[in-house]
Amino acid sequence: MDEMTAVRQLRADAPVPDHARLTPARQRLLDEIAKPRRGRGGWKFAAVGAAAAVTAAALLTTLPLRQQDNTSAVPTPRPGQWVHQQVRWDTWQCGSGASTIGYSEAGYFNLGPSSQPCVAKPAKPLYQDKWVRYDGGALATPDESSKDPNDVDVWNDRYQGGWEMLSPRLSDALVADLPDDPPAALRMIRQRSIPSRSVSAPRMTQAQRDFTEIVEILSGSPVVAPDKVGTIYRIITGLDGVTKPAEVTDGAGRTAVAIGIEGNFRDYATERNSIQVLLDPRTHAYRGVRYVAGVGYYVGGKASGGPFVAKGTVIATATRVSTDIVDKAGQRR
Repeated sequence: MDEMTAVRQLRADAPVPDHARLTPARQRLLDEIAKPRRGRGGWKFAAVGAAAAVTAAALLTTLPLRQQDNTSAVPTPRPGQWVHQQVRWDTWQCGSGASTIGYSEAGYFNLGPSSQPCVAKPAKPLYQDKWVRYDGGALATPDESSKDPNDVDVWNDRYQGGWEMLSPRLSDALVADLPDDPPAALRMIRQRSIPSRSVSAPRMTQAQRDFTEIVEILSGSPVVAPDKVGTIYRIITGLDGVTKPAEVTDGAGRTAVAIGIEGNFRDYATERNSIQVLLDPRTHAYRGVRYVAGVGYYVGGKASGGPFVAKGTVIATATRVSTDIVDKAGQRR
């Protein structure tokens, strides 16, 4: 299967450097961050960019999410420890691209033409591993030049340049400080999160922007107290245009509920598909995100002969298989 095409979306309302101005080292990092790997053959997902988006991550009594219905209590990570994430991507047999924010699987996803016809059938799943240091000081991805699966490439210091995402430690601190009152908690999230600078952000509703920032915080917070889970869930379900929770199955075979926001969409690369967060139906723990057509459109345009995607069609699912706290990059539990 051909490599999935990269999508780079910059933000119009802030001076974010364009692709040509990114330094080689930083661009290499951005290329690596959103690239799920498949161990043997198959296809790769190369998603370039630090474009913004909604996010979804570990939301439970405490994480890691290693088991289907249970989580083991973990202490607050030390600044020098690492958060290991494994994500499974499921999409169509089609040229595809995503622009994900920071170390999250959430962002924008777009189907597009490739050297082979786009087919509305499931492609082989792809798996992505990455490690982000808890204090936000470094990020690591598997070293593709090595045969050792534990070998990683590590980027230190200002690896987050251009990202719109808090470090895991800052995400945890924000979630821990949230008041019980949902409106007050939402105001705090607006004040302390990093707002989207997407070119489409001004056309989004306030609820869409709030949803983006809420899920972004969840994706970066590896430890969430039980009382905060309920507060965050009440914030999401209280937003204008929130969709009715729909029972679905994630890529790991777990039951989940999908929740999104009705809003403004148009037939344009970054604005035709919406994002929904996947949560455990009982605990509301984060399970991942999925991308759904917000409008009906033809892949690659009607003249390209690409398949028609009806509004509400699921085009991709990113399942957070596990979130673990480890002592060094490359380590897995």
